[in-house]
Amino acid sequence: MFCFCANSQDRVFKGKKYKEYKSLYNAQLKCLGVGSPGSYSVEVGVSQRKKRPDFEKAKKAAVFSILFNGITGYTDYGCDTQKAILNVDAFEENAEYFKSFFETGKYSQFVSSSNEEFVKILKLKKGYKIRLKVVVRYDDLRNKMEKEGLRKGLGSFFKN
Repeated sequence: MFCFCANSQDRVFKGKKYKEYKSLYNAQLKCLGVGSPGSYSVEVGVSQRKKRPDFEKAKKAAVFSILFNGITGYTDYGCDTQKAILNVDAFEENAEYFKSFFETGKYSQFVSSSNEEFVKILKLKKGYKIRLKVVVRYDDLRNKMEKEGLRKGLGSFFKN
């Protein structure tokens, strides 16, 4: 008897362009504190082949993680856990929108590097782990997703 099993995640991320998004999905995010109202200071970790830090990849990873994974709370830093802005399936359902959002740089209005001089670089077996501190405007990002119709806010329950 022959059984063929396939992982659904492999099918979703099949193709050259999806490899980049898969690496963004695997980024590590650590909350370092709450900045001005609605913004979070986070440390994002991404894996890459080159030693030279790719700041844009780290910024994309931070926005991607906040959109689809949320922020893990660390009470030592005054961070409460924040749920993901969008549900897990939103990326696949709106693939064209997110392709445009990340490739044209629209994401960059919601994230900025706090200091590109203090980058942590860790040598791995097949590449490097880059850790960078960034500030993400969480509330503005959430409002943008509500405006685009990708997320329903509380206000949508009170409209006639």
